[in-house]
Amino acid sequence: MQSLIPLLTTLLPVLYALSLAAYARAYVREGSTGDAWGPWLLRAAVLVHIFYLSVRGVLEGHLPLASVYDFLSATGLGMACVYLYVEMREGIRTTGVFVVPFVFLIQIVSSAYGNQPTSEPVLLRPIWFEFHTLNAVLGYSAFAVSAIYGVLFLLLYRDIKANRFTLFFRRMPPLEVLGQMNIRAASGGLLFLTLAIAMGVGWLRRSGAGTFSDPKIWLTIGVWAIFAFAVLAYHRFGWRGPRAIYMCLVGFTTLLLSRVAVDLFLHSFHSFR
Repeated sequence: MQSLIPLLTTLLPVLYALSLAAYARAYVREGSTGDAWGPWLLRAAVLVHIFYLSVRGVLEGHLPLASVYDFLSATGLGMACVYLYVEMREGIRTTGVFVVPFVFLIQIVSSAYGNQPTSEPVLLRPIWFEFHTLNAVLGYSAFAVSAIYGVLFLLLYRDIKANRFTLFFRRMPPLEVLGQMNIRAASGGLLFLTLAIAMGVGWLRRSGAGTFSDPKIWLTIGVWAIFAFAVLAYHRFGWRGPRAIYMCLVGFTTLLLSRVAVDLFLHSFHSFR
């Protein structure tokens, strides 16, 4: 099985690149709602990616999430899965050309630098703590997809206000649909992050491996609160349009800054250092 690792790490970026090319071709074709090659190639890449992580997991004895490059690879897979879910629910494929490039670039970096097996870290030994980490990755991935939809919404909103009816305007779904796609991805991220926090707090109380003063815990709870308010405001307070989008983007920006702060400046047992 070890011999499969180099093959799969090379194959994954190729599959994601082919999927991106198919989505780009569908995007530039006037009068088309997107052909089926992009989604099918992306599904194939996702299946290969899951197989790759499974092989790594069997060889290493734990989920391959121990290094920053493994984390990136899992995040790319999560983004692809979240995108495919939203695409299936909304029946819209023309946004794939804006999401898949991030997945491709993430996997390129991971394949180039994260190809070496890692020893089992102490924190990943309880299997349900592995699920805590996996839920966190899925939550971050969903928030990333939500942020992409948010940026697309604002770009389309700007073009409509300026009466610029470009190819981008013709290929994008209506603003209301983009807003739904944004909040749907954010809602999924909120669910996964809630599970990650609950599992992490339960594990922390039982193991004593860290303390509740860990800055990563409080920064994550802050991110959770921002997205929880954004989803609540959308469904209960009737927030629509740019202000709902801005709230989700604030949440994602806070998430990125908290990740950078933990890895570079703050002492936390969550750090990859």
